[in-house]
Amino acid sequence: MKLSINTKSILSKTVLLLIILTVTLSCQETKKEKPEEQGFPVEVEILKTEERVKQIEYFGRISSKIINYSFLAPGRVKQIFVRKNEFVRKGKKLVQLETKGFNLALNAAKNQENQAEIVYLEADKYYRNLKNAFNVGGVSGSDVEKAKLDRGVKYKTWQQSKINIDAKNQDFNQAMLIAQTDGIVSKIVPKVGELLDAGSEAITIQGKGLFVEAALSQKDLDLITQGTQVAVEFDDQKIKGKVSYISMLPDPQTFRHTVKIDFSNTSLTTKPTTFQTVKIYFETETVKGIWVPLKYISNNGHDFVNLAENNRLRKKTVRVIDFSGDQARVSGLLENDKLITKGAASIEEGYRIEIVGQ
Repeated sequence: MKLSINTKSILSKTVLLLIILTVTLSCQETKKEKPEEQGFPVEVEILKTEERVKQIEYFGRISSKIINYSFLAPGRVKQIFVRKNEFVRKGKKLVQLETKGFNLALNAAKNQENQAEIVYLEADKYYRNLKNAFNVGGVSGSDVEKAKLDRGVKYKTWQQSKINIDAKNQDFNQAMLIAQTDGIVSKIVPKVGELLDAGSEAITIQGKGLFVEAALSQKDLDLITQGTQVAVEFDDQKIKGKVSYISMLPDPQTFRHTVKIDFSNTSLTTKPTTFQTVKIYFETETVKGIWVPLKYISNNGHDFVNLAENNRLRKKTVRVIDFSGDQARVSGLLENDKLITKGAASIEEGYRIEIVGQ
């Protein structure tokens, strides 16, 4: 049976219409099956430019106020008046050297001074006599000059003997060590009868009170002075203090300068102990910028923070400039940027977000 041209055209149009209808329905079904994109809830903080006190962070060590006592002159130990771990008051006798040798040296110095005085007086008398003889033409001028020079030498020897007496008196007076402050005897080096060299350590007293000691680089030392405010952190507590001492000469091995910090705080739950390691924050200048809590700065090869931009999460690279407590001043951010503070841990960059807290 043969179909007419009109019949073929109708069939073709019908088939084409069925194909278009099928494709359309299929696309509609696919569209209905695609779920709507989920918005993950996050909390944000609007960043603002702020002024904060810039801090330099170091580690330090708790130390006690220790005084080492030694004799300026050598001598034999005659008596020790204290025991180890004994608490002593300022002015307490500590160690006594035998004074027999000091007495002998002092008496010898006094005899030398007497002899030097006699020699000088004789030289002075001789010079005066020659000068009078020169005035009447009895001696030459060169003889007078020689006598004058000799008198000057004798006078210097006499004055030197007086200085020697003062030194021997000082040695005698320093044959006794006296406590210069209250404290606890932590170390006794010699025993009775032992000979001590001049300057060798004899006794150590640990004074009352603690301080923090740190070693600073020359670069950071230029930013602080005596009286600079400091925060000392240990055991989740912070103590306020200030710089009390700065060593101008660096350690010859580390090239760092010793800095001591006095502190006091009566409201501590636990007090620091000697040799405990602590964190130190030196407060320097006041600076302005965008400050971000350290806990919101992450690193995956470079520092970054999570921002909310156009309802999407964006990882923004930042550069840390300096610190103030638990905050860091950074570059790479602008005022009114929305820092994500909660909810970013489980989502990736580009995910849709919904701000629920600010």
